[in-house]
Amino acid sequence: MKNKILIIIAVLLTVITGCRKTEADLSAEVGPAPQFDTRTELGRKMQEMFNKYGIIFEYKWNRFAYAPNVVADPAREADVLPYIELLEELFFKAMDSVSGPGITSTRETPVRILLIGSGINYGGAESFGESTAGQAGNIQPNRLTLGGLTSFGTVIRAKSATSDANYLRAIYDAAPSSFPNDAGLIGFVYHEYTHYLDSKHQIPLGFEYPARTEYLRGSNQYQSVPLTTAIARGFFIPYGMQNEHEDFATYVQTMIWKTQEVLNSTYLTNNATREKYKLVTKYFENLKIPIDSLKAYLNKQSVKDRLIQLKRKYE
Repeated sequence: MKNKILIIIAVLLTVITGCRKTEADLSAEVGPAPQFDTRTELGRKMQEMFNKYGIIFEYKWNRFAYAPNVVADPAREADVLPYIELLEELFFKAMDSVSGPGITSTRETPVRILLIGSGINYGGAESFGESTAGQAGNIQPNRLTLGGLTSFGTVIRAKSATSDANYLRAIYDAAPSSFPNDAGLIGFVYHEYTHYLDSKHQIPLGFEYPARTEYLRGSNQYQSVPLTTAIARGFFIPYGMQNEHEDFATYVQTMIWKTQEVLNSTYLTNNATREKYKLVTKYFENLKIPIDSLKAYLNKQSVKDRLIQLKRKYE
């Protein structure tokens, strides 16, 4: 009897060990490490960003990544490397600077960043709307879509007496081919990043309450609302009047864009904007991403100098 029990135990251990090995092999088959062509500068940069941040950049059009009726223009491969290097300066290094190297920029960053030439349209038309992940059908907690590579490829390669100024303006003030374009590439990236955070953590509790009756849902009426009117109704940008998710994202991009003096004198002029501003500030503090520190870093002269050096590389 004792021998039979020992035999049964041995068989069970063998089965359990075998199951564990099979599960491990299956896991490896389901999630293999991405392969990059490190013979090219782009491949080496993608490998570097994956090793450091766990990010996979995808720029070849994949219609299965979106809804069946989505239309988009793929990014040109020549524009991908400069765009990734811009993101490295404006997002990854910036995030590392405010929360410690490799902490927030890995824990609060999606697994994949999908890159588009101009933008995406969910209606199947050949014209592109918000060139980003801002549409509800594309907001997911594991990925981020960024557009505008074609226009920034043009801006970074331009050579003229005003090209440096135009380049910095596109980064800090008004980004071409993004909508809304307020706050330039910086505002655009953090607007879309905020949609990602929204999908992962939800908007701040009670954020929509101070201006809950002023949303213009399901319409484009916001396009005819002057900025001063939007602010008086509790919004930072008329675009944010569409719904609480766009409202949240436009608060973030404006807070990164405008100085505190301008925020105080122009935007924080009523109870609704002041209350929502406090909620956004606290939300990012809890994520260890203080917006004031982020804004200060992005406006450093050393950062702007590196951005100009990057432009020189591609001129």
